[in-house]
Amino acid sequence: MRRLTICVLITAGLLLPTGCATTIEDGSATSSTSPASTTTTIPRGTVSELFGAILTLGSGLGNDIASGEMQTARTKLADIRATWQAITPQIADLGKDVNDDLQRLVNLYSSAVERRRPADADKATRFLDLAIEPIIAAG
Repeated sequence: MRRLTICVLITAGLLLPTGCATTIEDGSATSSTSPASTTTTIPRGTVSELFGAILTLGSGLGNDIASGEMQTARTKLADIRATWQAITPQIADLGKDVNDDLQRLVNLYSSAVERRRPADADKATRFLDLAIEPIIAAG
């Protein structure tokens, strides 16, 4: 009886975690919008303006991914990366830890688009807003 109980527990332990696995359905939803241009220029502006641009782009990125508008999402990601490239020299004096934390959030936008995970884009926007608040306040 004890051996049977152990076998049942082991089997349940192996099978139950698979029930919680993430499922991504690759819907073939077509969009009626025309593809956006992928040409990107490095934007100029203050740190506050550039971070504001990233937050604006990032706020709609999750919806684009969720609705299957991947060309639009890729274009926004390219703009986010270009804006980050413009910000990086301006915030170099904040220290390696702050720069690394902000880079991780920008990378989260990348993984959101590459892995089609809209929640990652939303999370990056939410955390980036919190992370830059003291930077913007300090001027």
